[in-house]
Amino acid sequence: MSSSLRTKRALEVFSVILIGDGLISVVRPVGHSLMWWVPVPGVRQLMEWCAERPNVTRLLGLAQIGVGLWLDARLYASPPTREAGAPH
Repeated sequence: MSSSLRTKRALEVFSVILIGDGLISVVRPVGHSLMWWVPVPGVRQLMEWCAERPNVTRLLGLAQIGVGLWLDARLYASPPTREAGAPH
């Protein structure tokens, strides 16, 4: 497997994570923020800030969805090709 294909697959996984996380942030902003509350400096304060501002969290979620869709569209700007030795 070429590194280019591995990179594209990794970027596609990243775009799926962005889209899914963004969607959950839009639908359940408070619960999703508090789910990631951990006693690590900075993380707890950030997640509490997001939980206290659900509309801002929704907006951030929409931005995540947009970035994920943009990234996915860029990956498919040219049609994928089969590599030599790939199953047919």
